[in-house]
Amino acid sequence: MIIFIISVLAYMGSLVLIKPSPTSLKSAPITYPENIKFVWASMLSGLIVLSVFFLITNFSFLVVDENIYRVLALNNNTEHASMWPLQSITHLFIHGNLIHLATNIVGLGLASVYERRVGAKRFLVVLLVGSFASIPSILFYSENVIIGGISGGVFGLAAAYFTDENELSIKEWITAILLFLFIVFVLAVDAEFKTSSNDALDMEIDHIGHLLGALGAIAYCRLRPQRKLSKCEKSA
Repeated sequence: MIIFIISVLAYMGSLVLIKPSPTSLKSAPITYPENIKFVWASMLSGLIVLSVFFLITNFSFLVVDENIYRVLALNNNTEHASMWPLQSITHLFIHGNLIHLATNIVGLGLASVYERRVGAKRFLVVLLVGSFASIPSILFYSENVIIGGISGGVFGLAAAYFTDENELSIKEWITAILLFLFIVFVLAVDAEFKTSSNDALDMEIDHIGHLLGALGAIAYCRLRPQRKLSKCEKSA
């Protein structure tokens, strides 16, 4: 319980306390309540992920209950196909260990910069698009596997941060896609030289899911370009 409370306070507090400087010396500094309005979606998504981890560790916030994890994670075993509709949603909010959780929480926190620029609605839409776009990665595995985590959505937010601009040319869009392909390739090759496993669950990084999440977000930003938002709309 104590670790959970500390984690929530650290995450929420960092988003509240770290605020952008005024664009000019004549502008008044943004207040803390105003700052919350610009990052509330990042705060909410992180809080949900932290709370779900707290639940699946049986309120210890340390060791994941493997039975709960396997029920909520998305699998590619056709014998459990009846669970796929539910697991396609639940798998996004569960994480196998503290390191897995921490990397995605940090990613969501960093993505708050993107939320400040485009608003909460588009932030959440891109997060969901990237998350669901990563799901087909499970089809690339011949053996039975289970997938959990919102990292596909986090990669989608990262891709959108660089590509969600109306003035990008076709060449720049292609460059962005190639860049994320290269990043995933490097991560995949690096993983081959390391033996990383979870304490409770023998976990491997789903690089294909990360790539699909990024590509899904890039495609969404290309097909549904953002319109200019006022400050009121961004905080709505």
